[in-house]
Amino acid sequence: MSFSFPKINFQAIQESIGKVDLDAISKSIQNSNPGKAVSEYSEHLMESIQPLTAKTQTLISTQVAQIQQLATAHAESGVEISELPEDYVLLEKNCDILLKLYTDLIHYTDETYATPSYDFPPGNSAFSKLKETNVSLMFTNKLNQLKNVATPQDMEKVLLGQQVDTPAESDSAQIQVTPAVLPKTLYGRLAHITSEHSRELSESGSALGFALLQVSSAYVEIASARLDQDKAIMTGFNSQLVAVLNDQFIKVNELRKKVYAARSEFDVYRASAQEEEEDEKLIEKEDEFVSAIEVAVVEMRKLLTPSTNVNLLKVFAQAQKDFFDMASARLGGLITELGKVELKEDE
Repeated sequence: MSFSFPKINFQAIQESIGKVDLDAISKSIQNSNPGKAVSEYSEHLMESIQPLTAKTQTLISTQVAQIQQLATAHAESGVEISELPEDYVLLEKNCDILLKLYTDLIHYTDETYATPSYDFPPGNSAFSKLKETNVSLMFTNKLNQLKNVATPQDMEKVLLGQQVDTPAESDSAQIQVTPAVLPKTLYGRLAHITSEHSRELSESGSALGFALLQVSSAYVEIASARLDQDKAIMTGFNSQLVAVLNDQFIKVNELRKKVYAARSEFDVYRASAQEEEEDEKLIEKEDEFVSAIEVAVVEMRKLLTPSTNVNLLKVFAQAQKDFFDMASARLGGLITELGKVELKEDE
């Protein structure tokens, strides 16, 4: 009599677990440092993904390897292998699929939403590098100083990089405006660009300068809302996936190991036992095997409960919807505001 046992793609599972690279995530977060607020945000996200340690990954990978080894034990020894119930085999298959789904989602949400600058414009162009080194700002300041010179001597001082004293500066205290630290995101960058040019154009009373100021204000709000979305995804979705991985998956894997270990012990003893009508030890081994299956089935069904996983997907989708709704409403308001800007024909 021949028996069959489940064929499980353990290699695919182990490969998917290996994708979660916390070192790379940590470095990407540390390299994006647009300011104190964003730094604190990144630290918070790092705390949320801490439970998924290298130790956890190693443990799950080891468990998968052990299950594979136990499942194929005695396959070529001639020992008759007990057949597992079909519903148990199906539960195992679905748990393996769910494990791969969880590890993929954790990996890609870590790679994206734990890094504030994931939608930041590419920084490898010469223009971007020029902006990052503040050379553009230096030229802007130089031009502003040249516009305000009153004498050839003052112009010479500006060109030589010397301080030019004006009556306004000597009569009143100098006021330094410190620009707000903007998130290193797409909309944060757009807010910076529009704000910078708004100041330049506003000096001449241009309506475009006022319009750019409104655009900048809207983009700052959208940039902040995107960070709120990321935080909601990491704390309400990613961290919950990690919690299930650390708790339920590890527990289920241990129970699956017990099933295959109990089956192996039962099969080996049965092969060596004398054909007696009553063999109490054989009955004991069989009971242990059946009991291990029953316990594992209960926990696997808990893990595969649809409501739990669907609710997590709802959290993921809701965080994105809240951001897009906010961005859509704010952009709609911006369009209305821009429509009210008074335009002069001679501008």
